[in-house]
This record gives sequence, C-alpha cells and structure tokens, in this order.
Amino acid sequence: MGGGPYGMEALNVLRIEKGFITHAEINGRVTAFDIGMDRMISPAKDCIGKAASRRPGLLGPEREQLVGLRAIEPISAGAHLFGLGEELRRETDQGHVTSVGWSPTLGSWLGLGFLQNGRARHGEKLRLVDHLREIDVVCEICDPVFHDPEGVKLRA
Repeated sequence: MGGGPYGMEALNVLRIEKGFITHAEINGRVTAFDIGMDRMISPAKDCIGKAASRRPGLLGPEREQLVGLRAIEPISAGAHLFGLGEELRRETDQGHVTSVGWSPTLGSWLGLGFLQNGRARHGEKLRLVDHLREIDVVCEICDPVFHDPEGVKLRA
C-alpha cells in the first residue's frame, strides 16, 4: 500500500532535514560554538557558563563542529568520519555521526554529526565508516539545515 515513515521516525527525519538538534547532538561535551549558536551569547552581558565557554580548547577549528552529511547509500549513527584515502585509525578519525535518516523529500540519506573544523569544510567529501554494521560510504559535508534554510515555508 506504499507505506512510508510515520510516527517518531518521521519526526526524526523532519528534525534532521531542518538541522534541529536533540540529546544525540548535545551530550554534555558540546559548546554553543560547536553547534553554531555562540552568537546567542551576548558579548555585552554575563551569563552562566560564559567565562568557561571562552577557555582555551573550547573554541577554534580543531573542535568538532555540527555539520550535515548527505549520502546516496545508507549511513548509520555512531559511524566515524575519515578523509578519503586515509588509513582507518583512531589518530585519523575526524568526527562522528549522531543522527541519520532517509529523506523522501530530498531523495537521499541525511545525517548530522560533528567534524573537526566542519563549518569550513562544506562541499568536501568524506568517508563514513561503521565497522559494526559493515558500512563504508562516501558522503558530502554540508550545512546541517538541509530543507528550507531561509525559512520561507515557515513564514509563508
């Protein structure tokens, strides 16, 4: 009867398409900088955690930053990200995938994840590897907001 995603799975795909984060992305090690929301911390006013968020090691391109991942083949949450042609070792691991889903709207597998210097690497191709599920595919790094990034539908 042509069924498709419904219930919680459909909601998960919708949130991934819009780049909305949940507990999978904010796990206690993530800062506002990592998820691209550091502009929400006022430079003029103090707030809880502001001083700690500016400590060395919590800012900068070496931090893993939230990115979108797009692939034609199935991908999985928990997979790790490596450069094309790099040896698969802990030292060459560049990030990990937090959430995935098939998007019928965009016709591809979408994922959210964290990647070293991720925001500066949109358009680059990476290798997504999950040894547990025997997945090794190439994916493209993109903005975490896949669908309606300008919010036109939201404000229609």
